Amino acid sequence: MDLSSYIEARRRARQPSESAPTPSAPAAVEETETARANRIAAANLGLGNKPSFGEDRTGGGVFQLRRVSFDSAEYLFYGWNDDIRRDTTQVITVRRGLHSDIRRAVVRSMMEIIRRHEQGDFLWQSHRLGRNVSLSARPADDGGLEAFLTEEFFDEDRRPPASRLP
Repeated sequence: MDLSSYIEARRRARQPSESAPTPSAPAAVEETETARANRIAAANLGLGNKPSFGEDRTGGGVFQLRRVSFDSAEYLFYGWNDDIRRDTTQVITVRRGLHSDIRRAVVRSMMEIIRRHEQGDFLWQSHRLGRNVSLSARPADDGGLEAFLTEEFFDEDRRPPASRLP
């Protein structure tokens, strides 16, 4: 059974049983071989998919620590890139600067990225906790967000490989 036959069968199954199709209803248009080939080619090329660049990932932004030293760090962020208007994996380099330590500089850099995409409450998929956590990106809630992200990425007992913003 091809897709159009399946869709038509599901459509008929949803109709109430007392309403029979009228004889004046147009017959289902059969897909030509050329139209079928074009539909398959378009699906294979991903023309209906959301544009992305680089590694294919699902969900929203993903943060992953790559390198942390005394005065610099590097992490990956997978999310929307305004420059090329696509989801991409971006390498973010952070310097300690005026922050008391590199962990604080990394977390505050992540908070800036989160705020570019979220202004209020959002769900964070925590691999450390094994569940989704509701967090706030509001400036008034800086302390809580900073404490959570610090524990999420710099917990010495169990550092997660990556955490997601769904």
